[in-house]
Parts: sequence; structure tokens; C-alpha cells
Amino acid sequence: MVRFLVLVLLLVAYVGVTSAQWRTATRGGDAVSDRAVTMADPQAERRSRSVLLAIGLSLILPGSGEWYAGNFQTGRYFMGADAALWLTYGAFVWQGEWIRDDARTYAGQHSDADFDGKDEQFGVNVGNFMTTDDYNQAKLKNREFALLYLESGFSWSWDEESNRIRYRSLRIKSDQMFQNSRFVVGALVVNRIISAFSAWRSAARYNKDAEADGAWRLGAHVQGTMAAPHGLGFTLTREF
Repeated sequence: MVRFLVLVLLLVAYVGVTSAQWRTATRGGDAVSDRAVTMADPQAERRSRSVLLAIGLSLILPGSGEWYAGNFQTGRYFMGADAALWLTYGAFVWQGEWIRDDARTYAGQHSDADFDGKDEQFGVNVGNFMTTDDYNQAKLKNREFALLYLESGFSWSWDEESNRIRYRSLRIKSDQMFQNSRFVVGALVVNRIISAFSAWRSAARYNKDAEADGAWRLGAHVQGTMAAPHGLGFTLTREF
């Protein structure tokens, strides 16, 4: 369910970007297509945007590359998605840590397990075996001697089976929260890649328009009528 919601969030951002780009192309497409540039204004070069910088900005902060390229109408969707994903990531991590700490406190009360300085596998083993002796017997049976708990700090003994099951359930729920947070990290990476691609297109489009702005247009037309022409006229205009 969580992964589905994250995918929907990315899809909404992509649809918003596509819609914004389509509206921009619809408004400006005709105006750009009929330009006949014969001489570029030197100032147009100074107004151009670095494609590599736009890509780099979007890789750092999705949407900023589009903003730099003058297309924040598109970039705002990526920036909004990034903010929502970071909030989701923080919520999952916080909830995972809270449930894990609660589970360990519960285990300490009902099994005398000490989790200080222990790895995650120790927490898994505490939830799978009633006592340290049960765990060691299982490892001896499998000839996994290096995994034996022989020190006193690794001992535990559950008072009831139901308490052990409850602890294991809490631990698994905590792991699920951390797993969801890792999935969100993947979504953050995907959002940056898509935004970088969009920033590249935005910067390229901006530079193309900048080259056309301020250009001179040379046109020719027949004076009089086609049936009775009496000369050829030329016009030189500049677009702003």
C-alpha cells in the first residue's frame, strides 16, 4: 500500500509536468515556428542557460534546474513531490525507531534481554527463541559454533510465549517501517533523474528561444499584384 501511494505521488508529478509542458508548447509553438533568423543578437548568447548546470541543480533539488531555466511551472511539481517524499521518509524512520525502541523495552521487561551494543540479528534471535539455551542448542545442532552466545550479556529468558510473540510482531513491524523508508529513498532518486531530464529539455528550449529573441528577419515581397508586378520590396525587422 505504501509503495503504491509513493508511485501515485510520482505519477501525479509526471502528469503535472506533462500538462505544463503541453500548455507551454501550445502557447508558444506557433510563434517560434515561423521565425526566420538570419542574424543573432550577441546579447542572446549572454542570456543562455547552462544545460549541465540545470541538470546538476535538479539532481540536487528537483525542480530547481527547471526554475533556473525559466520553467518553474514544470519544476514546481518535482519540488513538491520531493518535499512530500522527504516528509514521508522522515515519518517512516521516526515510526520505525519508535516501534523498535518500544519493542526492546518490552523485551527487557519480559525476558531481561539487553540490547546495548548488540546488532539487529540479536534482536531477531530474541524474538525467535524462548531462551539463550534454546538458541545455542539450535546452533549446535546446525554446527554453527561461531554463532553461539556464550557471554552473560547475550542471555535472555522469556516469561511467557505470548510475550515473545508480541515482541516479535513489534520488531517485524519496525522492520517494515524501515523497509518502506528505503523504498522512499528509491523514489527520491527516481524523482531526481526525471527532474534532471526535464531540466535538460527546459534549458535547451530556453536557449533556443534566447537565440531567436532579438534576431533580425529579412523578408521579400512583390510590389503591386501578381498580375501586374512593378517591383520587389524588402523588409528588415527585428524581433524582441
